[in-house]
Amino acid sequence: MNDNANNPYTPPESDVNNNLVARSSIPKVIGIISIILGALGLIFGLFGLASMMFASGALDALSQGGGMMGMSKTYLIGSTALSILTSIWAIWIGFKLLKYLDIGRQHFNYYTIFTIVVSIFTFFYTKSMMEEMFADMSPEMANAAGGMSSITSLGAFIAPIILIIVALLLNQQNVKDCLSK
Repeated sequence: MNDNANNPYTPPESDVNNNLVARSSIPKVIGIISIILGALGLIFGLFGLASMMFASGALDALSQGGGMMGMSKTYLIGSTALSILTSIWAIWIGFKLLKYLDIGRQHFNYYTIFTIVVSIFTFFYTKSMMEEMFADMSPEMANAAGGMSSITSLGAFIAPIILIIVALLLNQQNVKDCLSK
């Protein structure tokens, strides 16, 4: 006979077993990583923006001479500002995921799509700028620079692939079920 059956402080077993729901740790882990990477992106973005402001004369000179690796001042400032905004967005997403809110998952999906679009644009813009630079180089230098260009191009697709994998994890039914509306 069960000794706890007569104990008034022991809840019925059926209540204990039915009310326990295992929460996935995926949103919390992704939230923490999102906050850390977003904070780093924000720090580096603000540092880059400050550097451009303090070195605006040098940036103007670079822009007139074809820019840094062929990139214009407008592109450099725009990409830095975009980096700051997306870092703030990543931090916000991270906090929502830490609180197990579904809006964090939804915005992570939007963030992933946005990153894919920006990566594609950046890839083609950088490729066209580098092709212009290679046209003015000797064949030996152009071949060496082409190798660096390939590595840079590969890097443009690593972040979106990682984000797609993480989004797939966040969109599993058991993870969605543990998020609050």
